[in-house]
Amino acid sequence: MCEHLGTVVSTIEGPSPSKISFVVNNGKVHKGMFVEIDYSEGVMMLLVEDVVKTNRYFERPDSVKVIGEELEKNFPCADWEFLVANAKPLGVFFNGVIQRATFPPSPGAKVFCADNKRIKKFLSVQEDGLNLGRLQFHDVELKLNLSKLLQKHLSVIATSGAGKSYCVSVLLEELLSRKKEQGQIGVVVFDTHGEYTCFGDPLVNNGELSGLVDFSSRTKVIDGSKIKIALSKVSVHMISSMVELTPNQKRALGRILNKLREEMRSGSGPFDLIDVKNEVNNIDNEKTQSSLFGIVSDLEELNIFGKIDEPSIIDFVKPGKLVVIDLNLIISEKKKQVLVAYLSDKLFKERRGFGKKIPPFALFVEEAHNFIPEGTASEHAVARSYLRTIAREGRKFGASLVVISQRPKRLDTTTLANCNTNLILRVTNPYDLDHIAQSCEGLDRASINSISSLRVGEALIVGEAVGAPTFFKVRKRTSQPSRHETTLEESAKEFVAREEQLNDDVNTFL
Repeated sequence: MCEHLGTVVSTIEGPSPSKISFVVNNGKVHKGMFVEIDYSEGVMMLLVEDVVKTNRYFERPDSVKVIGEELEKNFPCADWEFLVANAKPLGVFFNGVIQRATFPPSPGAKVFCADNKRIKKFLSVQEDGLNLGRLQFHDVELKLNLSKLLQKHLSVIATSGAGKSYCVSVLLEELLSRKKEQGQIGVVVFDTHGEYTCFGDPLVNNGELSGLVDFSSRTKVIDGSKIKIALSKVSVHMISSMVELTPNQKRALGRILNKLREEMRSGSGPFDLIDVKNEVNNIDNEKTQSSLFGIVSDLEELNIFGKIDEPSIIDFVKPGKLVVIDLNLIISEKKKQVLVAYLSDKLFKERRGFGKKIPPFALFVEEAHNFIPEGTASEHAVARSYLRTIAREGRKFGASLVVISQRPKRLDTTTLANCNTNLILRVTNPYDLDHIAQSCEGLDRASINSISSLRVGEALIVGEAVGAPTFFKVRKRTSQPSRHETTLEESAKEFVAREEQLNDDVNTFL
């Protein structure tokens, strides 16, 4: 056993198999700590949910007000101050097996700080797992099994500035650092703000000397504004989710696309919107022809369709490699939606299809509430149905989804509910907290109440990957920081310095 902390006390509600209180006799006990009790059926592991300090002399406000400082002078107040911790039993170690707690310990039982080896076993920590950080209050690194963390999908939720992108960067580093014998997967990131493009930049200024790792050889950054997708591979259903089509327009456009695909298979080559326009010219019905011209014009404005996929994203999805699709320069929200929809669908089909042309992969979606929104009309959420499909079916085919959001209230409940592991940093919005509580299994009210008080870099992980809600400190990243990670003061100084340099250059020239 480790350090003796306290003694189980009898209360109205316990001790019971679901709740235990103990008086702290020695050391410090913190909310979120793991403790254990040695009793007849093995060793019980518990999570401290709350800690309350009390003193009999200060229980009555009227007495404190009247007597005030005289209390401490005339009575042994310090001797009556004590700490009570409320803990939740998590399981019982018996003959090397973890069992459900079904019988309470006796009042008077001794409470100890949990043994690190038992904590690791209970949380399924593995030496070759993904190292996300270190447990608070325990000398244990949180190294989690890849499959348990990602196979049944992961959500990363935090308010802006709470360290969400930093935490995701740590996860990306772990995935890129795995060896072949450990099992490597492909990684694709839809990067809304260009926060992960730094993985593709070679280290400069002796970055290695500062302990940073160069991931540029394992990363391919693709400018989303220059991507073209093959029109021949876009279904009428996807087009109808981009622009509103009547049943007649849908049928007419479907016939045109089917005809062009048939000609392509016969050897005429791939086609684009110009070829579609030529076919629209051959329609006899003037009304249908006019409406289809308008639809084709709307599609042309997206400037996204071509004869072939350029570049072919699938060619870059390799084990242990990262593909960052930078959407930062795209202004049109519709264009972002179309790109995410098409590429998500293509990735899943290539993985699910016969022969499995690409390796198992993890698809990271930044600002997921914009692509998988709750209660938004389908024409404004083109990507939602395709990402939902991965959330529902991906685990069977090695297609993992990682949704990253700062507004879980706006995030599709179905998708969030399919994320069996949730990594939560600080969230303060009460509506978001309620949504998290309703959508994330395994979160109790005590854990929900702790989320709003987390500091930057502190996180709570709950679900399939761990045996209980676990608080930890995200480890220090080894990749170079994003170009976007700068303070307002630094941005202002940089702007002034650039302006002064420009003026100096002009004066020198003159």
